[in-house]
Amino acid sequence: MEFSKLSTRTLIVAAAALGAVAVALGAYYSSSAPVAPQAVPAPAPAPASASSSAAAIKKAAPVTAPRVVAEKEPAPPSEPVAIRTKEQAAAALMALPELQAWSALLEKNSNGKVHGALIEYDPTPRKLNGKNYWQFSYVENTAEAAQRWESFLVSSSDDEILVEDASSDEVISLARWRREKHPAKRTSIDG
Repeated sequence: MEFSKLSTRTLIVAAAALGAVAVALGAYYSSSAPVAPQAVPAPAPAPASASSSAAAIKKAAPVTAPRVVAEKEPAPPSEPVAIRTKEQAAAALMALPELQAWSALLEKNSNGKVHGALIEYDPTPRKLNGKNYWQFSYVENTAEAAQRWESFLVSSSDDEILVEDASSDEVISLARWRREKHPAKRTSIDG
């Protein structure tokens, strides 16, 4: 019951937003002055003699004002264009030396029975500071379960990688994570 109320409410809000955008676009286009087409003067008939050509030069076509083109306002800044697909983001994350070392360590210590892997913990990109990020967790993948070691946000518009710090519940830069958490020394889930 509550789901249908939420859905109806969402539809009403979406319709109102769409109506507001339509009204704003209509007002914008109606307020911009249309550019009048310019008349192209007909070519003057060729003069019959040299003396009449001098007279024809004096009777040249009237000078018309230059055509004015209405300038459009620049488009508002939008979300950065996605230049990194989800697959490219996962590959960039797995290329980190820390994750490669963790994967090698898991393989070695388990004689190949345990592997390091990435799982996408939310398929919807997370928006943070105006940018979209793919959401992945690095896990220890065993036959019984996958245990999370670390969670990452990988930007879809540039090469930024952030780390979700579980102890402080904040998102930190890769450089800060390396400086404060020393992931290269990590040998287990607990750190």
